[in-house]
Amino acid sequence: MPPGVEARELTETVSGVTARIVTADYLAQGQTASLSEAQQEQVDELLRQGQERVEAQDYARAIDYYQQAARIDRENARIFSGIGYLQLQQGNFEAAAQAYRQAIDLAPDNRPFRYALAHSLFEAERYQAAADVYREMIEMAPNEVNAYLGLGGVLLEMENYREATTVYEQLADIAPGNVKVYEALGTLHIKQENFEEALRFLQQAQRLAPNNSIVYLSLADVYDHLGDEQQVLNHVRRAVEVDPNNAVAQFRMGELLEQQGNREAALSHYRRAVEFDPDLIPAHAALGKMLLERQEYLQAVLSYRRLVAALPENPGAHYNLGLALWGQGARGQAASQVRQAQDLYRAQGNDEGAERAQALLEFWGVAD
Repeated sequence: MPPGVEARELTETVSGVTARIVTADYLAQGQTASLSEAQQEQVDELLRQGQERVEAQDYARAIDYYQQAARIDRENARIFSGIGYLQLQQGNFEAAAQAYRQAIDLAPDNRPFRYALAHSLFEAERYQAAADVYREMIEMAPNEVNAYLGLGGVLLEMENYREATTVYEQLADIAPGNVKVYEALGTLHIKQENFEEALRFLQQAQRLAPNNSIVYLSLADVYDHLGDEQQVLNHVRRAVEVDPNNAVAQFRMGELLEQQGNREAALSHYRRAVEFDPDLIPAHAALGKMLLERQEYLQAVLSYRRLVAALPENPGAHYNLGLALWGQGARGQAASQVRQAQDLYRAQGNDEGAERAQALLEFWGVAD
């Protein structure tokens, strides 16, 4: 699992309580009594139009409607929270944080708004500010488990392991039966390469939640570091058994089966991984490679297009997309992708890669 993913998952888990579809009815519940009848009708109409745009996934236009409503009903915290949510969906994290701060100014006791603010700041990579929000929440509510988890996740991202340890130890005192506490402690020790300690905490998490696939995957990571291949296989297999819809578990199972030479079974798991999570890029890379080898070009193109969209500066993704397109018969597009790969190889100082791309273009008879 790439560095930082564990911390990000913890933070997203606790902030996910705010991830709601913004409906006109929900926003209207926050309306203030100071509006005139005409203003109320105008706000209701703007919220209705905004909801239509949300349902059409036209978030930019929806934000415009909600901002117009907020200029009329300036004391409705939920409108500002709705704007924040939609800004998050567009990846406008700073704008989302600003909107959530406005919502909090109007409703300082609303915890979901604070979680959403922390999440927005985390996504904006303003980790210290996100940590401060969680600390404020803990001061307000010393037994707020999710605030501790959020703070710990941010501290892991900051590699502030000493304070993260303190936070998780405090949380263990507050919620000794909470499986996420032991998951978090396991993650903390994995990041510090204290694998025996990580194993101890994750086994405790397993005893508390024997059907938690994430715990089994974390245990597999630990056993991988400890060099116990059989235990890695056992725990990944168990993760798939307890949650067949876990895309990461399916991908990991595919990797292990491919390493064992069982390519047909590996292919099946890779297919399931991208079915359950179309944005799981490592699974698309593995699936695309295998499909290319099997000359299943149409499906290979789909996977490599995902890769190119996610990794536009990766020359290998463009190169392989070119191969898949050529096999599919789209020769012009194929040559364009390989030329783009060649340009990227050159820009990155990879002469061997650039020469390989040139050789392929010459072999195809489309070299400049």
